[in-house]
Amino acid sequence: MVKITKRIFVRIIVCTLLIGGLVALVRDWNGVRLLAVSPKILKYRRVIQKHAAIHQLDWRLVTALIVQESGFNESAVSPAGAKGLMQLMPETAKEVGVSDPFEAHESIAGATRYLRSLYDLYPESSHPNRIRIALASYNGGRGHIKDAQKIAMHRQCKPHEWESIRTNLGLLTEKDKKLHIEIWEAGVPPHGYFRGYNETRHYVKRVMGYYDRLCYFSGIVRRVKSPLKTF
Repeated sequence: MVKITKRIFVRIIVCTLLIGGLVALVRDWNGVRLLAVSPKILKYRRVIQKHAAIHQLDWRLVTALIVQESGFNESAVSPAGAKGLMQLMPETAKEVGVSDPFEAHESIAGATRYLRSLYDLYPESSHPNRIRIALASYNGGRGHIKDAQKIAMHRQCKPHEWESIRTNLGLLTEKDKKLHIEIWEAGVPPHGYFRGYNETRHYVKRVMGYYDRLCYFSGIVRRVKSPLKTF
């Protein structure tokens, strides 16, 4: 029986990841971006896993969210004023008890707690739908999601499924005033018009794309490590 040394094991893992990276390069750009930020993923993996476990979320989903939000740039500031790894807005940071959004561990802890609270808002949705709706709420705001659900119910669509919400988000603009008058007495969505609905749609798609690739990569690592446990 061939003895697998620690050095050989590390080489196997590295080669596997390189192969996985090549596959990602051929298939899409999600894997490429993940490879680019992989040192940061490794740096923060344990703290992400810790807080994801506390809130019963998949750490790979939280990681995908960070990749999309800031590309693991601890000093990131958006034009709208969102800050840090998780791009928390000042009011959201205060809501989840984050005093310094540029402190990576604090940002991860608070934002993971916030993501779980969003997930818990949609108990009538299936798990895959809840994840996507929670991500849309993280990006576009809980209010716009609620308004889109109201439109879905009015149109006899499925208000607890992401694809239905995704479609009805596009009906929260000024051009749909006639529809709004039918639904709301004031004639406008309670949480205002939503001009950024396309960005939220793409946001959910991108985060889930990163999540899928992370699941793919971690699956490769598990398959490599599993046979070695018998040595």
